[in-house]
Amino acid sequence: MRIRIEKIIAQHLNVSRNDAKKIIHQNRVLVNKKILKKPISIDLKKDVVEIDNEIVDYKANQYFIFNKPSGYVTANFDKLNQTIFEIIDLDPNSFFAYGRLDKDTEGLLIISNDGKLGHQIMNPKFEIAKKYYFEITTEFDQKIKNHFPKPILISNDYNVKKYHFEFLSNNSGYLTIYEGKFHQVKEMLKFFGYEIKYLKRIQIGKLKLDKKHEIGQLKEISLDELQLVFKQ
Repeated sequence: MRIRIEKIIAQHLNVSRNDAKKIIHQNRVLVNKKILKKPISIDLKKDVVEIDNEIVDYKANQYFIFNKPSGYVTANFDKLNQTIFEIIDLDPNSFFAYGRLDKDTEGLLIISNDGKLGHQIMNPKFEIAKKYYFEITTEFDQKIKNHFPKPILISNDYNVKKYHFEFLSNNSGYLTIYEGKFHQVKEMLKFFGYEIKYLKRIQIGKLKLDKKHEIGQLKEISLDELQLVFKQ
């Protein structure tokens, strides 16, 4: 993987890209033991970077989307259950899933080693839309169809005020929520007396799970693609 040297300097020293270029011109940067005279792109797997005689252990941020299968918990480590990291080739000490899914829920997960962006995704103030496809064990009645836009009461006396239902058949539909409360989708449908038999997250913001993205498949995406989660 090739990356601009000024990005590495900026991240390592917490300075701007312009300041990183100045540091290069001050002869403070070595690549493979040679003083760097101008900004270049380097190969993270081959090149050794030193700043002020200190080797830089740079870990580039990577972004993945994962089509989670049922039966796995969204955790890095778990003594009782199989975790998603047991079926994907990523280091659970470095990568994290942002936006948990229940063990029996399938669908879109974002996995990255970019903690800063991860916290933005998880921050409730951004009200990022999360769209789920669901099926219930019975059939819908008029109660649920006539309820919108009134709040839905879930656990801990919390009222969900912002949501959107789309009904596809007499027992299936989409539900879009803008928070991430514990078991929120299940709790919202339980409010109407329904039990979920199948649940899958298909979209976060404008980032969609492609129909060709197979269950259990991990796919690397760019930072630009990931920014779709912040679009409504």
